[in-house]
Amino acid sequence: MKVYFILAPLMALLLTSCATADLTLSESAEQDYLKAERLIEDEQYTRATQFLSKFVAKYPYSQYAASAKLLRMKAAYINREFILSETLASRFITAHPEHPKRDYAEYILGMSYYNQSESAKHEQIFTAKAKDTFTALNTRNPNNEYAQEVSKHIQTLTSQMAEHEMIIGKFYYERNLYVGAINRFIVVKNKFMQSSIAPESLYWLAASYLALQQKASAQEVIQQLQSNFAGNEWQKKAEKLI
Repeated sequence: MKVYFILAPLMALLLTSCATADLTLSESAEQDYLKAERLIEDEQYTRATQFLSKFVAKYPYSQYAASAKLLRMKAAYINREFILSETLASRFITAHPEHPKRDYAEYILGMSYYNQSESAKHEQIFTAKAKDTFTALNTRNPNNEYAQEVSKHIQTLTSQMAEHEMIIGKFYYERNLYVGAINRFIVVKNKFMQSSIAPESLYWLAASYLALQQKASAQEVIQQLQSNFAGNEWQKKAEKLI
């Protein structure tokens, strides 16, 4: 037992020393960059980001500097440090707008926002940022390697933002706050007509207009439902309103 109590602190000290040594920079940018890659291969993402932070500070003009920034961004994202990966991606795009890996940085930026977005019941700040970032990527380079995945994310994010407006609109409607409800349903009408929730939103918009005795506006919305969503259950319900 005495031997154990003597050896245990020594082992802990040795392990701590090794961990510290692993994050010590050498005098070779190439060797240090390869060391950072090994840390990531070994799934030591937190230590990799710490090491690469030191690397970028020491070798700001090295041929490996931009690659090290990308590697640090990747490690942070894989490690689910989305605020850090968001910051690093944004900085990279600003500093290297013409870099061949800009698409990747923009993708990571969008995915960092995407992973911070909340359900439709909450504010959609990060949802909107993710959608804008993905849209910008596919607009700037329609043939980027992430285009198909990004397009699916855009559809998901669009539906989520539309659902958020719908939830708030119905909240107002149920409390007879029809002006507030109309303002929310109009957002869906003007921005998210491609979403699956659009027909329901138009129904509630028409119902809100009728609640305020604005029959002409309600009929206009119902006509839009008939034109764009003929046969839809919400179109049939809307016809019964008048």
